[in-house]
Amino acid sequence: MLDFHILGTRGTTAVCSSEYLKYGGSTTSFRVKTDEGFIIIDAGTGVSRVAKEIGELATPLPITMIFTHFHLDHLSGLPSFNPLYNKNAKISIMADPRRNDNWRESLTTLIGKPYWPIGIGEADATMEMKNIPVDDDSFSLYGIDIKWCNVPHPQQCLAFRLSDETKSIVIATDVEFDIDRVSHDFIEFCEGADHLIFDAQYTPDEYKQHIGWGHSTWEVATYIANKAHVGQLLLTHHAPERTDDEIDKIIEDARSLFKNTGAAVEGMKL
Repeated sequence: MLDFHILGTRGTTAVCSSEYLKYGGSTTSFRVKTDEGFIIIDAGTGVSRVAKEIGELATPLPITMIFTHFHLDHLSGLPSFNPLYNKNAKISIMADPRRNDNWRESLTTLIGKPYWPIGIGEADATMEMKNIPVDDDSFSLYGIDIKWCNVPHPQQCLAFRLSDETKSIVIATDVEFDIDRVSHDFIEFCEGADHLIFDAQYTPDEYKQHIGWGHSTWEVATYIANKAHVGQLLLTHHAPERTDDEIDKIIEDARSLFKNTGAAVEGMKL
């Protein structure tokens, strides 16, 4: 069974207040665990949850971290990710080689002096940085089939589809589609997924003031969920100012268009 946890659900920046307890205040991160290793998608502040889990294992498992893109809210948990400083840890970091920037250089610049006291290449873990094999349609990692799809977001971004013999999960955490211009390729990518985790940072009214900012609405999410015949829609990348009560209202509105809609919750298991 695909052992999948949502570790962080907040977009842009982490938040902490009693108004955010239900859905969580940590930024984006997801984890899959198999008998062969851990797959971590993005390393927002939520990644600390899996760091604790990894630290409690009697026998270390290899860790592969795969990044959708390199905006700070998806990186902010990486410098303090405890396994980096464990000499017994083996960590691979993967990203899209077609990016316009040099992603290896970006990481080593951010996680190093003067921004962080220890460079990512100086940490105790055995480290490897390698490209996602984008010339193929998919690749297998620790028994999980992984596919990817380019999605519209500033400075490039990927969505991922993770599958095994039991279920399939699409992660589209940062993506901007207008309701009238949704990519057919993306709908095909999501077709029949058991779970679609999709960016709904804005309400339809808010989106009018944020065109080009790289994020979608719950209305777009339900449109895609219907067109792609997914089993469940989970809205994510909650706006940092969005309270639990406000997310509850968004879910209520979204369910009028796609019945099996929920919101991603920090710590949720699928």
